[in-house]
Amino acid sequence: MRIDLKSLTISKAHEHLKGGDFSAVELTRGYLDEIARRNPGLNAYLEVFESDALSQAAAADQRFKAGTATVLTGIPLAVKDNILIQGKIASASSRILENYHATYDATVISKLRGAGSVFLGRTNMDEFAMGGSTENSAFGPTFNPYDHSRVAGGSSGGSAAAVAMDGALFALGSDTGGSIRQPAAFCGTVGLKPTYGAVSRYGVIAMGSSLDQIGPLAKTVTDAEIVFDAIRGEDKVANGGRGDGTVMGDSTYSISRVGKGKPIIGVPRDFLGGDGIDPAVLESFNASLASFEKLGYEIKEVRLPVVLCRRCYQTM
Repeated sequence: MRIDLKSLTISKAHEHLKGGDFSAVELTRGYLDEIARRNPGLNAYLEVFESDALSQAAAADQRFKAGTATVLTGIPLAVKDNILIQGKIASASSRILENYHATYDATVISKLRGAGSVFLGRTNMDEFAMGGSTENSAFGPTFNPYDHSRVAGGSSGGSAAAVAMDGALFALGSDTGGSIRQPAAFCGTVGLKPTYGAVSRYGVIAMGSSLDQIGPLAKTVTDAEIVFDAIRGEDKVANGGRGDGTVMGDSTYSISRVGKGKPIIGVPRDFLGGDGIDPAVLESFNASLASFEKLGYEIKEVRLPVVLCRRCYQTM
């Protein structure tokens, strides 16, 4: 079977792997070939773990044969260069750390490793996640897969570009003030910044610890949800009790707390009336809201006022 990477989602790939239409090794080889073809002109990947990826894919095939595979078993992903993978360089796209090899796995990596996912390589980013275009990398900029004259966004631009160029089925990024969501928008992918505390930050090179979150970049909302469900939740890293103490379990944000009426989508209209929003983007946004209304959602206008404390105001 010819593998059409462009049409694949995580669920589709899982069904093909489970059905024996192709193997995890064949799927991984398909992504590695696409990376070799497209990455030189885009610079989405800083390093590709070819031999490791093929070994992980072979192990994933054994899990399918044994009947122990999960939905993410054998699924190839890319990892932002500030998330630690044991034994691999984690440079945060800085010359300062270009020879630093991680001594342990980040919690999210441990969870995906346990699921049998395949790590394709580490992706480019703005140095130490400080930027919004992935032009501020010590190893050169990442270009937009759809138009090489444009940026991929940042700071997780390499991860967004990797998914958009069919160089990974999903990727991990980190978001402090838009570093997953903005490059996802620039590259036509889905990006999720989870609620603070939903995903462990243990093993991420911090930009701003009180705001950072690790999250998925994927091709569809469903794929992003699958990855989020795999990496979320309690931090049970057995490293002498170390881990992310801010992680909260299901009991903190239980879905049972939501009322039984229509699900509500809050729309901050105040933010949509200013300059800088392309009319086509606003039209698409409103069309999406109309689609959600047809699906049974309540669209509710909300206000997010900017409140300054008196001391802050006096010092401005």
